[in-house]
Amino acid sequence: MTEPIRYSTPPIDLPLDPWLLEGTPVSGCKICMALARERKAALSRKDMTKAYETSREIRNHRHD
Repeated sequence: MTEPIRYSTPPIDLPLDPWLLEGTPVSGCKICMALARERKAALSRKDMTKAYETSREIRNHRHD
């Protein structure tokens, strides 16, 4: 039986694309403002998944 490969260095932690957090709320839009508050709260507790989700919702929110 062969020995498993062991690595002497930790894995590389690559940064995520900053675009994931882009999304400018439209002034006066209650939905955008609520999403911006959610994103800010998620960032303060380091919940990056929720921050990315709310940023995506802000980017995709339609203003007809």
